Amino acid sequence: MRKLVVLLTLVLSASGILLVLLRQLAPEAEWVKWFSLLHTWGGNFYLVLFPLYAWDHISTNRAWLRVPALVTASGMVQTLAAALLMATGVLLLLYGSGVWPSVRLTHHWLTYVLGGALLLHTLSRKHR
Repeated sequence: MRKLVVLLTLVLSASGILLVLLRQLAPEAEWVKWFSLLHTWGGNFYLVLFPLYAWDHISTNRAWLRVPALVTASGMVQTLAAALLMATGVLLLLYGSGVWPSVRLTHHWLTYVLGGALLLHTLSRKHR
């Protein structure tokens, strides 16, 4: 399930960044709507998969949480960023991006936080 969650994270990140760029270039283009649909449906799957994976991963590696290390810190940042991304994503889905521009901006920048934390988590030394 880890590979699926990472792949979905990459798809959501890429589609979200493309949406920001495409909306600036051609806001009414048909393919902008397709990327938006891909991002929305991918986000719905992420709402289900990430919490399940995170719960299992944290439960399995609970002993590591007591050891201060880069892998622990990056995992906590990842979990928090993903939770906030899901919360802001639901708000954007329900109310639209024009209602709260600060929520849209937060959602966008959390993508980079999640990506950086995922990269650090992957590259950090594990306690095995």
